Amino acid sequence: MLTRTPLFTAGGADFDPADPHLFTTDRHHQVWRQARRRHPVAWQESADGGFWSVTGHRPGSELLRRPAEFTSTLGMRLGSSPQAVRAAAGRMLVVADGPAHRRLRTAHSAWFTPRALAGLRAELLRRLDARLAELLDRGTPFDVVGELTAPLPAWALLGMMGVPAADWDHLVGLTLRAFDDDERGPEAAAARTEAHTEVFLYFADLLDRRRDEPGDDMVSALAQAVVDGQPLTDEEIVLNCDGLMNGGLETTPHAASGAMLAFARHPEVWRRLRQDPELTDRAVEEILRYTSPPMHAMRTATVDATLGDASIRAGDRVVVWFPSCNADDTVFPDPERFLVDRWPNPHLGFGGGPHYCIGAALARLELRCLLETLARRVEAFEVAGAVVRQASNFLNGLRRLDLALAPAPSAAGAALNGPRRRSGTPR
Repeated sequence: MLTRTPLFTAGGADFDPADPHLFTTDRHHQVWRQARRRHPVAWQESADGGFWSVTGHRPGSELLRRPAEFTSTLGMRLGSSPQAVRAAAGRMLVVADGPAHRRLRTAHSAWFTPRALAGLRAELLRRLDARLAELLDRGTPFDVVGELTAPLPAWALLGMMGVPAADWDHLVGLTLRAFDDDERGPEAAAARTEAHTEVFLYFADLLDRRRDEPGDDMVSALAQAVVDGQPLTDEEIVLNCDGLMNGGLETTPHAASGAMLAFARHPEVWRRLRQDPELTDRAVEEILRYTSPPMHAMRTATVDATLGDASIRAGDRVVVWFPSCNADDTVFPDPERFLVDRWPNPHLGFGGGPHYCIGAALARLELRCLLETLARRVEAFEVAGAVVRQASNFLNGLRRLDLALAPAPSAAGAALNGPRRRSGTPR
């Protein structure tokens, strides 16, 4: 193989971002800071095979906007099964480009507009208020991930999809197992495949039921959708239901729990946000930048191409590291500070280009509702145990976070007084 240059030298020869356990510590932040200065696009040798690592915001954003030269159809994440990618390519949003991607996106997009999601707001606030009241009444520290942030997206997305509430916990558990990278090797891979298969089988059965008895839900709508004169196939619907489970259930909890950890470590930021609810929308964007729940996106070069100072050959894999791009100090002044009034904030928390996250409006709504409910009920956060990061090169966040919450003096009357009005869009 001909040598690629520049080579990734930051961090030394043992730095391999394909290793999911690398991200259980903070070492990668220092290495990426060096990489952005030395070589924002560089060839990385790895146990997963060689690839280009993109750590700078400008080349990362540019890559995502060039789907004709850098395709998703050969896989969009490190470590994915080539056989699974081939089976889903062109039929699943995340591994489709061009007309196939536009067709699938058109079928799903009507469900994810701010107007379509507006009706979820009251129910999310109700559920969050009830859950926080229960946790505060308990008066003891609790695992934020397991008891608060993980259920939040399930309340929204699974209801939209028409999944009966009795099945929500089961599907959340399957999704966690399907994307659990903590263990490597054949047995762990088989367990992930088994969990994915159970998700597929569940939605295949739900699709059959919705064809017989349509409801006012996303799966029923997809079963009847016709785009460009073509209905969606059963395989397309089931594959994209699995994709929505990953994107919808896995990322928001990491943003939400990461935000609560930041508020515990920076109490002055939380006090400011409570005192000025008009900052809520800007705070949501800063949470998405600061926590960067998606760890990476991969593309494969379809032709010889240039990105930054790198000459990329057809067939090379290129990986954008979102937490690094979102900490690029040429775009974000003081990137390591958590600033709830940061604006503008062109983060890549939802990716970019044609594959910009279809669920972005839903994630923003969920985080907005969480912040508003916390602001009414919680005066302060305190870390009350170990902060355990998830072992994953694909999802960036916490596996467990024990916090103690100090109730706001007016929390007892919060439910009677109702939620604060929604804060305005940043200008």
